[in-house]
Amino acid sequence: MKKFILMLLTVGLLTGSLHAESDTKESQSWVDLKETFFLLFEGAYTQFQTKSNLYYMGAAVPSVWYAFENDDRIQTRYGGTEIKNIVDHVGDAGVVFNFPLLHLGFYYYGRNTNNNHHIQFAKEYFAAMYLALAESGLLSYVSIHNRPVTGDESFWEKEFRGDSSWPSGHVVPYMTLFFKTLQFYGPAWSTIPLALSILSSMQRVQDNKHWLSDVTASFFLSAFASEGVRKAAKYKKNHPFYRWVFENDARVGMLRYQNAIGPQVSWSF
Repeated sequence: MKKFILMLLTVGLLTGSLHAESDTKESQSWVDLKETFFLLFEGAYTQFQTKSNLYYMGAAVPSVWYAFENDDRIQTRYGGTEIKNIVDHVGDAGVVFNFPLLHLGFYYYGRNTNNNHHIQFAKEYFAAMYLALAESGLLSYVSIHNRPVTGDESFWEKEFRGDSSWPSGHVVPYMTLFFKTLQFYGPAWSTIPLALSILSSMQRVQDNKHWLSDVTASFFLSAFASEGVRKAAKYKKNHPFYRWVFENDARVGMLRYQNAIGPQVSWSF
C-alpha cells in the first residue's frame, strides 16, 4: 500500500508539472490539482453520506453474494479458456488507464477551449478512479480469497495490493470512467466505457487472475467512489438523464384516501 501511495503522490507531482505552460495556466492548474485531491479525500467519506449509494448498496449486496456463490462454477466454465484478441488487448490496456493520460487529455482540451464541463469531468474522474483504486488496494489486504491461479502475477498485480484478489483493481479505471461518463455525458457515450469494463472483466476471469466476485465488487466500489466524489464536488451541470435518475427526492410512504389505504411514492427532480 505504501507503494501505491507513493505512486499517487508521484502522479500528482507530474500532473502539476505538466500543467505549467505559463504563469497563468500554472497558477490555475495548481489550484485545479489541489481541488482534485480535495475531491479524492472528501469523497472518501461523503460516499457514505449520499442517498444514491444506498440504491447501489441495495443492488450490490445480492449481486456480490450471488457472485461469491457462483465463483467456482464460473471459473470452472470460463477460466483458462481461449481469450479473443480484442478482449485480451482491452484487459491489458487497463494498466495504461491507471495513469492519468485520459484525465490530462480532457483537462487540456477543456482548458484550451474554455470548457469547464470537460475540466470538471477530468477532475472528478481522476479523484473517483484513484479513490476506488486506493480502496481496492486496502481491501486486498483482508484475507478473502487468493487468485484462481497464483504464481503468475505481474509487477502491477503484486506490488500495489495484498494477497487477496478481492476486489479487482485492474478494471477500476474502466468502471469509474463509465460512471463519470454517464454523469457528465449521458447514457449514449457511457456505453463505450461500459463495453470496455465488460471486456476487461471477461479477460480477468478467463486469464485466471480474478473471480467473478472480484470484478462484481469493483463495479460497485467504483460506483460508490464516483458518487462520493460527485457529492463532494457539488457540480450542478450534470447530464439531464443522470439528474433525472440520481438527483431527485424519492420518498415512499402510505396514502389514505377515504377508507382505502395504499402505498405512496413521490419522485421529484
